[in-house]
Amino acid sequence: MATADKLLEMIFSWIEQRKQCADQLSKLAQELESLRMKSKGGQCVGSSVAVVGAACLLGAGVTILTGGAAAPLLGALGATYTGVGAVISVASKIIESFVSSDTMKDAKKIEEKSNDIAKNIQRLFEQLKSEKEAVNSFTNPDHLDRHIMTEILRSVARRSGLRRRIRIRMVDNEPQLFYGGGSGFRCGTFGPNPLMNPSVSILVTAAGVMAFFTLSAGGKKFNFLFVKGGQQLLKEISVTGLKTALKGSAMLVGGAIGMAFALPEAIDNWTDLIKNNNVTEASQSLRDTATAIRKIIRTLEQQFDDIKRMLKTMDEEQREEEQRLAKVKLIIKNPERSSADKRILEMFAMKTCQNQTLQQWLRENSGSEAFFKLVDLFHLMTKQIADKTNEDDEESDEEDEESDVDIIFVAHGSIRDSQVPASCLLPLANIKDVLLYSPWNCVLTAHAAYGVATGLIQPPHRRFYCKKLSDCPIPEDRQNPQHHYNHHQPRKLPSQWNSMKRAGSQAIPNIMVSTLKVPKDGAWTSFVNLTETHGQPGRSRIVIPFILPGLTVRIPFFVVTWVMSLVLLVFRLKATVHLAACLGDRSTRGKFARDFLETQYSYTVDNTGMTSSATMLPIRRADLYRAFQAVFD
Repeated sequence: MATADKLLEMIFSWIEQRKQCADQLSKLAQELESLRMKSKGGQCVGSSVAVVGAACLLGAGVTILTGGAAAPLLGALGATYTGVGAVISVASKIIESFVSSDTMKDAKKIEEKSNDIAKNIQRLFEQLKSEKEAVNSFTNPDHLDRHIMTEILRSVARRSGLRRRIRIRMVDNEPQLFYGGGSGFRCGTFGPNPLMNPSVSILVTAAGVMAFFTLSAGGKKFNFLFVKGGQQLLKEISVTGLKTALKGSAMLVGGAIGMAFALPEAIDNWTDLIKNNNVTEASQSLRDTATAIRKIIRTLEQQFDDIKRMLKTMDEEQREEEQRLAKVKLIIKNPERSSADKRILEMFAMKTCQNQTLQQWLRENSGSEAFFKLVDLFHLMTKQIADKTNEDDEESDEEDEESDVDIIFVAHGSIRDSQVPASCLLPLANIKDVLLYSPWNCVLTAHAAYGVATGLIQPPHRRFYCKKLSDCPIPEDRQNPQHHYNHHQPRKLPSQWNSMKRAGSQAIPNIMVSTLKVPKDGAWTSFVNLTETHGQPGRSRIVIPFILPGLTVRIPFFVVTWVMSLVLLVFRLKATVHLAACLGDRSTRGKFARDFLETQYSYTVDNTGMTSSATMLPIRRADLYRAFQAVFD
């Protein structure tokens, strides 16, 4: 049995012991009342005020932080009752019978067993933490917390008969719950009111149960979940006097196990009441304590029921989603699509991504042959990364880490006329990032494109040159040639590539990509020669040349990444996309402002090319070097 399963088993065992404890306290109350009635020492006419007392949450103590100091909830509850009744003294034999009864002995045994279970819960939680630390090296405590919470939720799912994989990931530095295989079905996000999201509620509810048992999170993000979950659980319990104890924005900081309250102290409380001839109040306190314990247990059980219910709801939603994706998958696999099939694909694209720019393009280009040719192109791509898919299907801690395949899209490119948000290139979460390599208004050589494809090129390898002296707007300086080439160096050159994820909603020029002109495409031929001479890109780097059989097109690059993300979604894959294309300004209605391009990333003057230095890939033959200067413009 997995450690998380053992931990959950202990929690449910503790809950069962609390039920038995409540039963014994109710029985003790009946026995005490019977002793009072049989007593020859007098007749009780005391107050019927409920005294919860120090044992109201016997074995389930909760600590409340008020005014900067920790105070027992039990004390806060007991302090709300000051009822005094006129009571006729009862015989001291009642105390002796009360504390030595078989029922009291059973209650003590239950308490002792509960304490042992409590220690096991703490031990198993620490064991689970140690197991995760032994497999992975965590620099961020939140990552350890998410692994632990993932295992606990998986255990809850198994107890519910659910077999789909549950994962918690840090997305944009926030915990996100994913349900299902492959890239998963993202179940919740932290929006303006995250606790209203039913999927996030699973994390909060589970964290609240863990907090109840004084199991804590080490990371900032998960500690937030534990605090919120603990507050939510405390509100649900709402035993008598609890609202009074919580006044002043009190915060739950402790839980049921490891607190200082135990049966001996509770017995002392009850015997003191009996000594003071308050037998009726003692028996009522026993009943109230039993009621409070049952209330807590019902609340804990309800928390688990809520988690199971939400998981089952997501399981049903995931099943429906899989049926929909299965239908779309069949259409993607079939290149001979009917008009109805094409309409289903377009509707799927519109429903899956709500980006207005993308939707507008598809509305204006409904039935576009390029759209469906791209679907075919990326379907072929999925076959190349089938091995990666098989690895992702294995359930392991390593799989929980966000690994991805690198897709290098090779095309002729340019920037033209309009602007779009950078986020348009990231339509779905399965495209983790899109990286651009050259500055704006700069062409890219085959040599640099090969560096992009292999991952060899790094920012220090960038070299800029005049593409063609005869076409250059900068006058040639024969006496000082270096002066001419200096004009082609960017004034601003960041030390990292242009990340569209980092750019977010920032405006960028609209990138247009054109199909390669095979078989007579000089740039592509040079790229192929480089791969034959120096080797293919690594196994996890997939090169996709923009070749659509029988079709020559120029389309926005955001359409390419959109269609790619749809196919990745259906085949449960994720990727980082690298664009190997020129970004020269070919605007027909006035070129982009230099300040705009430099603010977004970097800019070069017209007729500038970017290649890579010899340190990336030494090429000693001059004829080869000239050939590899062919560009993807």
